[in-house]
Amino acid sequence: MQTVNSSFNIQANNIDYTSAQLFTEAGPMGLSLVVLDSANCFSAVVCYSFPAGTQESELPEKFKEIFESEKLLQQQYSKTHLFWSFPESILVPAELMNTDRNLKMLNLVFGDAKAGVIRSDFLYKHNLHNVYRTAQTVIDVFSSFLPVATQTHMFSTMINMEIPEGNNLYAVFYNSCLSIMLCKEGKLQVVQNFDYQDANDCVFHLLNVCKGFEVPPESITLHINGMIDEKSALYAAVYKYFLNIEFDQLPEDYSYGDEVKEHPPHFFSHLFALAACV
Repeated sequence: MQTVNSSFNIQANNIDYTSAQLFTEAGPMGLSLVVLDSANCFSAVVCYSFPAGTQESELPEKFKEIFESEKLLQQQYSKTHLFWSFPESILVPAELMNTDRNLKMLNLVFGDAKAGVIRSDFLYKHNLHNVYRTAQTVIDVFSSFLPVATQTHMFSTMINMEIPEGNNLYAVFYNSCLSIMLCKEGKLQVVQNFDYQDANDCVFHLLNVCKGFEVPPESITLHINGMIDEKSALYAAVYKYFLNIEFDQLPEDYSYGDEVKEHPPHFFSHLFALAACV
């Protein structure tokens, strides 16, 4: 098996792990880690990106390899938080929550070829449940290495953010997929994940979401997080259709290591924002 290498590896010296918190995002796109120390400073960021087309059956071994080699995952923390980013997720009104019905709805949307553990997060602001499925083999790996981690879904953190008035489209870019959340006139419409191979695929998904919910792209503020550079072809393609673009900044109320601040703030802003969700 090909060795999994980190795409970003920023770690300050002399971190007191026993008083720090670890925040982990895990999904088919890879594994990302950030450490918040007792001084409320983000002192480490490590990101592993899996190649496009990585099969779900390959994920347990890839995650296990990272756990066995990554220094940050071999420490004892005061608290550990795990955020799943697997795309099999649906929003269910509280009054419709039912174990059998949840399974049927997931199978209807995503098919029944993949077995897994079904969990849900209650989103009290919207009176919704985010119902999602994660492969048991992946859960087993994380349970072995992070047995006491609190767990939730990345989509749940996006939905629970403060939603401003107007039309806003939030996008987190990964190496071969993106997660989006559309809010129309201040109200949540959809949260979803899409795979893409090139810039045209990415733009198609963004425009198709706008079309499906009858929101003109020119009326939208597009909020960008993740692995997209302002000088890239991907950004140039997106900018043709979305003229109101904002790159997310580093969350306030925290400090950041010097090496972290050398990178564009939006690269890791969605990871740092996880601290405000716990």
